[in-house]
Amino acid sequence: MSGPEKRREFIRIDHREPLPGYREPEGRWMRPYIALDGTWKCSLRRPLTHEQERAGLLYVVVALDLKGLKALMQHQDGKAARLAGRSGNGGPVGEGGPPEATAP
Repeated sequence: MSGPEKRREFIRIDHREPLPGYREPEGRWMRPYIALDGTWKCSLRRPLTHEQERAGLLYVVVALDLKGLKALMQHQDGKAARLAGRSGNGGPVGEGGPPEATAP
């Protein structure tokens, strides 16, 4: 009954091989959902960096309807794109601190 002849053969996956069928989700946002209070909510897939928090980006957006939520998400994406385009120009040299302290 439970002898070796009745057991299925298990497929062994080497620990160095990636799991089959997994792809990293695309986009910054998770799937929008309706909360218990009837509002639409959506949060980012990854936490905000300190720079993004200081620039005023939001981790969670909330709206009364899906159309409003998508508009807020696009607005936040635009702010993030502008911040990403600006962050490489004119920043301090090196890894933090004032420019005169980290200049080569």
